[in-house]
Amino acid sequence: MKKYFLLYSVLFIIFIFITYLAINSNFRRSILGLPAGLINNYYSISIENNLILGTNDLNKIINKIDQQIKVTDFITTNSKNTFTDNIYENLYKVEKYINTDQELDNFSKVVRKLIERDPNLYDAIIWDTKLMSYTNSEKNKIIDRLNYAINLSPASIEAYRFILDYAKKNNDMKLFNTYCKKYHYALLGGKKNKERSLFDGSSLTRFAIQLENQINDINIIEGTNLNESKDYVIILKQPANIQNIKILSNFLPGILMNIKNFELTNINDEKFIVPLKDMYVSSKNSFFIEDEKEIKIFITDYNDEKIKINFLKVYKEITQIKIKINFSKANLTNKTKC
Repeated sequence: MKKYFLLYSVLFIIFIFITYLAINSNFRRSILGLPAGLINNYYSISIENNLILGTNDLNKIINKIDQQIKVTDFITTNSKNTFTDNIYENLYKVEKYINTDQELDNFSKVVRKLIERDPNLYDAIIWDTKLMSYTNSEKNKIIDRLNYAINLSPASIEAYRFILDYAKKNNDMKLFNTYCKKYHYALLGGKKNKERSLFDGSSLTRFAIQLENQINDINIIEGTNLNESKDYVIILKQPANIQNIKILSNFLPGILMNIKNFELTNINDEKFIVPLKDMYVSSKNSFFIEDEKEIKIFITDYNDEKIKINFLKVYKEITQIKIKINFSKANLTNKTKC
C-alpha cells in the first residue's frame, strides 16, 4: 500500500510540475534556459580562453564553433534562439585572429552553416556579405545584400563598419560618402539586450528621467532626434523638490549626448535656468568630453546607462523639467563627418 501511495505521490508531483510548466511562461523559460546558459557559457569561456592563451592552431577553435552549432542543432530548432546569438558573438571574437587562407576557408564553411539556419537575420546577412567580399563577388550583389541588413536595423553599426572599409578598399569614395551620411542619420533599429534592461535592448529612440525620491516612477521620453538641439520635456505628476535626478538610457555605442541647457519650472510658473557649471554629473559606464559650454557624454557600450545629476541646491515645488540635448554619433573612421 505504501508503495502505491509513494508512486501516486510522485506521479502527482510530476503532473503538477508539468501543468505549472505549461501555464507559467516565465517559469518555463527559466527551466528551459538553464541548459542553454550552461552550454553557451562553456563554449564562450573555452573559446575566449584559447584565444587569450594564444593557441597556435586557430582551426581547432573554429572547429569548436562548428561543434557548438552541431550541439545546438541537436537540442533546438534551426530558428533564431539564445544559442544563435552566442554563436555569432563567438564568430566575432575569432574573426580578428584569422591570418591564413586555410583558416578563412574553414571559418567560411562554419559561418555558412549558421547562415543556413536563418539567412534573414541581421548578423547572418552581415556575415554573408563578408564572405561574398572574401570570394570577390560582384559589388552590386554585395551592396544589395548589405542594404537588406540596413533596412532590417538602420541604426545598427556592423553594416556601416563593413561597407566603409569595403568602399575604401575599392577606392569608391561616392559609396563611402553615401554610407557615411546614412550612418549619421540612421535612428531606427537597435540590439536586443540579453541582460536585464529597463528598455529591453539598445536603441536611439527613447530615454527616461527619474527623480531621486521617486524610485518607482520613471518618466519615459519618446522621439529623440539626431544632429539637432531639441528640448525634451517632462511634466511631473505632482510638484517635487529636486536636487538630484537621473537620466536613464540604453543607447547604442558611439552616441554623443550633448546637454546644452537645463530649465526647471515651479508651481508658480517661475522658470530656473540651472547653470551647467553648477552641476555635478557622473555616469555608470560612459565617459565625458571636456567642454566649457556643454556637458558632453560619450556612450561606449550596450548596457543600461545611468547619468546622475546633482544641482548643488534644492529647487522647490518643481512641476516641469526641460532639457535641451543634441544627440549625434561619433565617427567610425578618421575621415571628416564619417
